[in-house]
Amino acid sequence: MTQDPKEVSLFDIERGIDNLNNLDDLDRISMYLKLRKEKLAKNNRYNLSIGQDVTITGSGKVDRGKIVKINRKRAIVDCYDKYRDAMVEYSVPFSMIRVN
Repeated sequence: MTQDPKEVSLFDIERGIDNLNNLDDLDRISMYLKLRKEKLAKNNRYNLSIGQDVTITGSGKVDRGKIVKINRKRAIVDCYDKYRDAMVEYSVPFSMIRVN
């Protein structure tokens, strides 16, 4: 089975980054990744709807909740907080929301 020459694996990308010796190049890559993440998060916004069950990822933990409101850059998600033993609304960036 041959690989399409246009396809690049994550391993190849990581190896290419490891071979960089210039901080300016790393800054450029970092800026590109930030912009790409923002674009994907913006596209994620259009796939969300009020009342939808979602998973929130971040800070090493995963929470489940339901979207209450969708704002320009964040969604308000109603989640169960086991420490308070109550439902809590969190303002969550679209980049941290995954659809169940």
